[in-house]
Amino acid sequence: MERHLILILSILIFSSAYDDLYRGHRLVRIDIEDEADVEVMQKIAEMDIGTLDFWTRAMPGRKSDVMVSGDSFEEFKDILDRHLLTYDVIMNDVQNVIDDERQQLSKNRRGSSIAAIQDFDYSVYHTYDEIQQWARDIAQEHDDIIQLFTFGHTFEGREILALEIKAPGEQGASIPKPVVYFEGGIHSREWISPATVMYFTAKLLRRYKENDPDAVKTLGYFDLHIVPLLNCDGYNYTWTTNRLWRTSRKLNPDFGCVGTDLNRNFNAFWGGEGASPWPCSITFRGFTDLDNVETQAIERHFQKLKADGRVTKVFIDWHSYSQLILAPWSYDADVPPPVHSDLQLGAAAAMAKAMNETNNVPGGYIHGIGTDILYVSAGTSKDYGYASTPGATYSYTVELRDTGEYGFLLPADQIIPTGEESYNGVVAMLDWIHINDYN
Repeated sequence: MERHLILILSILIFSSAYDDLYRGHRLVRIDIEDEADVEVMQKIAEMDIGTLDFWTRAMPGRKSDVMVSGDSFEEFKDILDRHLLTYDVIMNDVQNVIDDERQQLSKNRRGSSIAAIQDFDYSVYHTYDEIQQWARDIAQEHDDIIQLFTFGHTFEGREILALEIKAPGEQGASIPKPVVYFEGGIHSREWISPATVMYFTAKLLRRYKENDPDAVKTLGYFDLHIVPLLNCDGYNYTWTTNRLWRTSRKLNPDFGCVGTDLNRNFNAFWGGEGASPWPCSITFRGFTDLDNVETQAIERHFQKLKADGRVTKVFIDWHSYSQLILAPWSYDADVPPPVHSDLQLGAAAAMAKAMNETNNVPGGYIHGIGTDILYVSAGTSKDYGYASTPGATYSYTVELRDTGEYGFLLPADQIIPTGEESYNGVVAMLDWIHINDYN
């Protein structure tokens, strides 16, 4: 009865979701050649020229994707022309892409069943309620090695579920085994993130049950703590109201704005560059660090692990898009790399190699220090994972597919390939760590 109700609710969401919020919006790709171009883009970001949404930030030698409202496009274009910045319009109407996605989702999900975990369809995106049911079902299916627990609750009261996968240790495994933490969906519009975390989790469990050597070794030497969907409020909102919502749904009193960028809210170098103090910004850092219940839940989890004497070895926050594996630091481009940088980059290289060899994805996955290959941003999860309570030697942000053709609106037919790449990347990274830096 409960599963049937979840399916009915999902159908109702489809029938009511999305007005024409992004009708006429264009996605513009700008070539960024040097620091002067970056400064121009930073000034543009500070201007009041209507709706601008920086899907990717400006970085020398890279491209910056900016969504511009139809009313603001001519003014935006004039500014780019005046500063001799070259650009292409890669989406002429973002709403058309959203509408196509919704139609495809409705078609693919019509008549689908969530009657049992073995029937779960990993090739489509799923609602919050379906992800919750998946977590319960997969924990029940593998109750000999999985403990399901409540990780926390969101601002709007939704339950955040988590899985602890704790298989018998292999010979030579630490007692207790080191913890590997995976988290999906901190930015709600990045649907490929929770979809990928669910996919590679399910595959790892299936392979373990089949006695696959890689899966047995992975779970035999590491305990996995997995939060498939952290920003449950924001994610639900992307299904019901605004497909491109990014932040939490916490009300910011006295400003009439909603939401904090949870990936700027961590107590690691909080409040610096790349994190806005303005409560109406999509990169709003919060009024203080850890002032959102979702980031508090993460901190509480690692405080408990620390009190219990557990060692967290790996911390990965899964995002999209750009196909990057980012190691600390993110908060400052001028500070020396972490003392463990060589190890971090070695494990990231193993992950990137495995991911690239899986499907030869166009553009490939690139690994490096966050400020070197992306941009400066303070208060982020990977700096937190390394320098704050978790104390994980290996802490990363992984940016999944693609490199901008669809961006946050990645078609569902890319879920399985992305999941396959990520599974192979996870196995390769943990194998590298086991060989090079286990004890």
